Amino acid sequence: MSNRRFCRSRSNRILGGVAGGIADYFGLDVTLTRLIVAAVVIFTGVGLIGYILAWIIIPAEGASTSGLESIVDAFRNGSQSNNSNPNPNDYR
Repeated sequence: MSNRRFCRSRSNRILGGVAGGIADYFGLDVTLTRLIVAAVVIFTGVGLIGYILAWIIIPAEGASTSGLESIVDAFRNGSQSNNSNPNPNDYR
């Protein structure tokens, strides 16, 4: 089994690299993939939402985590550090 990783492309990027990443992963022509993605975005409302979600969830090429994982980690670390500095208004 191959060790391919599904990620957003940094080299075949116009917006977020989602279509380039899909093309790289499946071995498709990037222009054809962009046309298909554009058609889905234009003709269905789900396409735009799907593209934005893919942009957030799929990690960029060379990144160890996705944007969503970074946000969750920052939230977890931020909420842990906030416990050491309680809000004085909580005691009223």
